[in-house]
Amino acid sequence: MKKLCSFFLMLFSVAAFCQTGGVGISPGGSAPDPSAALDVNFINKGVLLPRLNQAQRDAIAAPAKGLFIYNTDCDVVNYNAGTSSSPNWVTLNSSNALVAAVSISANPVGAICSGTNVTFTATPASGINSPTYQWKLNGGNVGTNSSTYTNSSLNNGDVVTCILSSNAPCVTGSPATSNSISMTVNPIPATPGSITGNTSVCASSTGNIYSISPVAGATAYNWTVPGDAAIASGAGNTSITVTFGSQSGFVSVAAANSCGISAQVNDSVTVTSAPATPGSISGASSVCASATSKIYSISAVSGATSYNWSVPGGASITANSDTTITVNFGVNPIGNIAVSATNFCGTGGQSTLSISQTSICPPLTLSYTGGMQTFTVPSGVTSLTIEAFGAQGGNHSPGQPYNSATCGCNGGNGADILGTFAVTPGQVLNVIVGGQGVDQPSGNSANGGAGGGGGSFVYSAGPNLFIAAGGGGGGALYDDAYTNNYTASPTGVVGQAGNCGSQNRSCWAGGCGGNNGSGDLAGQGWNTIASNPAGVGYGGYGGGGSAEYHGGGGGGGYGGGGGAGSTAGCGANYGDGGGGGGSYNGGNNQTNTAGVQTGNGKVIFTW
Repeated sequence: MKKLCSFFLMLFSVAAFCQTGGVGISPGGSAPDPSAALDVNFINKGVLLPRLNQAQRDAIAAPAKGLFIYNTDCDVVNYNAGTSSSPNWVTLNSSNALVAAVSISANPVGAICSGTNVTFTATPASGINSPTYQWKLNGGNVGTNSSTYTNSSLNNGDVVTCILSSNAPCVTGSPATSNSISMTVNPIPATPGSITGNTSVCASSTGNIYSISPVAGATAYNWTVPGDAAIASGAGNTSITVTFGSQSGFVSVAAANSCGISAQVNDSVTVTSAPATPGSISGASSVCASATSKIYSISAVSGATSYNWSVPGGASITANSDTTITVNFGVNPIGNIAVSATNFCGTGGQSTLSISQTSICPPLTLSYTGGMQTFTVPSGVTSLTIEAFGAQGGNHSPGQPYNSATCGCNGGNGADILGTFAVTPGQVLNVIVGGQGVDQPSGNSANGGAGGGGGSFVYSAGPNLFIAAGGGGGGALYDDAYTNNYTASPTGVVGQAGNCGSQNRSCWAGGCGGNNGSGDLAGQGWNTIASNPAGVGYGGYGGGGSAEYHGGGGGGGYGGGGGAGSTAGCGANYGDGGGGGGSYNGGNNQTNTAGVQTGNGKVIFTW
């Protein structure tokens, strides 16, 4: 101890006090603190540690644990916190220490959209010059030795960090790890799934709902509808209510958020209106009482799924195939046939056809009038059955020419000619009905014979002959070998179904007459109708042949005489009755019969 004190006394030119417990150094030589081995007590001086640079410090051989030095390179006090074999120089005055540290930031900051390019920047602690950087993405090395790192493919939840390293003198804490940045990445929403809702709606309908399932990440939904439709409620949501106009089109939707709008999903919607009013109804507008099987029809209406027919009271629909119905009428067939079209959107307007009762109903019979008549084909009729009957010839009254014996003979019956003809509604047909031939007066054949029966004709403009029924020949007496011995003779020749009248000299009836039925007071034949439309001929007494020879009369009465076609009836010399007429039939489904009609002729129309 004495040697140590002597050392300090030599070392310090101050008062020192040495004692067994320690050394005290002070200007006044005060005793050291009992707990201190060395107590330096100055108010204007300090203790100066050994001053070494970094290389000198590190060159100390086996530095003791706790050894202090002043680092002149770093201007800090270091002490060895390690061992002599493994020194760890720790800095006491940290305010002057260079501690390795780094912080990172991102641009843009916060949540980003998928695909956004983000730049991360590393900022080292103050005084850390020329460090090296290693960027980390989810713990893996990325980037380059740069203070920035850029990535445009980040995913939600990715973590970015940076490690700074520095070999500069006086820097401690290297390598240093930065703060971590956890990324929030919002994707553009996916395309929505299919739209639920009606694909066929009615025009002007309301309350039509369309919806989709929610799309992850979407914050809004962009709906579009056809041009004249409107979104009544729900815009921007997963479900909307639509009011439609008349336009078909697409109901469409896309999902949206702050990052963008998805692709669009479409649902084609057809807008249907109630059907239009049907067009005009085809069919007879004038019908007979209790008419049956009348057909009425319309053209199909676009969009219609069914049709609503109605008929007058007392009528009934016996068959219905949507656009065509078959109707049986009652005894008072007056009213409307009406029809409307329907679909799931409603019923359209009604088309009507007014039905009246016609006074011309089948079968229609035209009788002898003494002049030409007409028949107009009824509405809706395209096939007509005509049955014509020629008139009966005149009768020969009992009596004897030149006061001879008395006897008599009846005229022949007219032909019955029937056929079916194609016609058009509204077509006008001309009709001549033959009259019965004029009887021969009693007891005086010199005044002429019995007239032949008139033929019955139906023809149209042109003239175009449809049908002709020959009249019967006039009654006659029989004169045996021209002896004036007159006796009763057979009935006059009947009207024929051929082209000219028959010849029967035993009846002394006329045979085939000459063209136009020429002869005194002869009835006029078919060939004269063009010049004499009424076909008027008066069978009368005699006629046909010459009056001098008492020739038989041509067809009697109005209606064209006994002949038909090109051969009107007339008598032969010394005959006593008009000739029987020939017949003509231009129709289908013919029935031709001679010798049927007595009295006047007639024509019957059936449809």
